[in-house]
Amino acid sequence: MKKVFLSAVLASAFVAAPAVADDDSYCGSAGLGGISVDGQKQQVIAVYHQTVKFPDRSGVRKAVIIAEERAKGEMVRFFSQNQNTMRTIEATDTDSEEATRLIDENGSVMNRSITRAQSAVLTQVDSSIASGDLSGILKIEESYNEDAEEVCVAMGFSARSNAMAQQAQDWMTNPGAVGADGSERTGSGKMGSYKKTRKGDW
Repeated sequence: MKKVFLSAVLASAFVAAPAVADDDSYCGSAGLGGISVDGQKQQVIAVYHQTVKFPDRSGVRKAVIIAEERAKGEMVRFFSQNQNTMRTIEATDTDSEEATRLIDENGSVMNRSITRAQSAVLTQVDSSIASGDLSGILKIEESYNEDAEEVCVAMGFSARSNAMAQQAQDWMTNPGAVGADGSERTGSGKMGSYKKTRKGDW
């Protein structure tokens, strides 16, 4: 019974409402994309907005998946990131000479030209690489704005969710464990605005 209860906590359901996100939500008009940290609750939240190319169920679902992965990527970069920069200078200095000799009935005429070309090319390459293992990342909010044709996803990571994920490792061999709803939305009908929020302390 204990296993089922804890698993249900991990898979706590979203509460859906057919409305655009409120101002007090992570995806609301007052919310910012990127990373936010709540030191009191020991929570890190990553918010990402993704444009929907085709506003049907399939298009919205694809945009949500992209937003989820990029939000998780922002979270990984927050914890660890390697930044590299490289500059190269390529300089060239070339000379070319050309001579033309024309002979006519009165003698010869010599035409000569010398060309010199110099160039310097500065190239700068900046790159960053981030990788990390984070256990217990949860989707805490998802919304779709029909007017803006944009989805917003908020992913959360906390000390509590990390501890729950570590404990859940013991259930992986139990086929009777309760899992999250893996249902998939499909269809070609136009998608209306909605908002789903994870309730409870995560």
